Amino acid sequence: MRNNSLEGSIPENIKQLGFLQVLDLSHNQLGGAVPAHLFNHLSLQQLTLSFNQFTSVQSPVSLSPGTHSELIALDLSNNDLRGMLPPFMAAMPKLSALTLENNKFTGMIPTQYAFKVAVPGPGVSAFERLLLGGNYLFGPIPGPLLRLKPGSANVGLGDNCLYRCPRVFFFCQGGDQKSFHECRSFGPMIP
Repeated sequence: MRNNSLEGSIPENIKQLGFLQVLDLSHNQLGGAVPAHLFNHLSLQQLTLSFNQFTSVQSPVSLSPGTHSELIALDLSNNDLRGMLPPFMAAMPKLSALTLENNKFTGMIPTQYAFKVAVPGPGVSAFERLLLGGNYLFGPIPGPLLRLKPGSANVGLGDNCLYRCPRVFFFCQGGDQKSFHECRSFGPMIP
């Protein structure tokens, strides 16, 4: 259902589609919050909601390690998502591809994201793709990411407000960090 003129929000009755494995609603005009029920859907493995007008992400009531979630790939890029990166996404056991590029996320990169790339826990899939570029993330790069070798994972952190993200790190390539002025003018949270 991509590349249409769909408007409004995603209905809750999608969770009743018990055999739904792939849902692509990209390039529409959907908005509001990305509903929590999509993250623990019984069969959904790939969710693409890029190029819409979503402004927030609802957190599932309980999504801790071991919670049922079949999602392997999640793309929420090119929306208007704001706030901190949702920590629950690092607890999704099968999620290995997460794309949150070109939104308005701020705050520091959660350590859970870095551990899921570098040293995932037992029974948890590693982030093989973690694309966070084009946001307003700030602070230092989490330690586990600094130990990554090129080719070990596809990680993108360019075009943010990160402190010391030199291009010598493969995940800092693909775009300089935003200027100090642009980062400060975005919001008072960015130091």
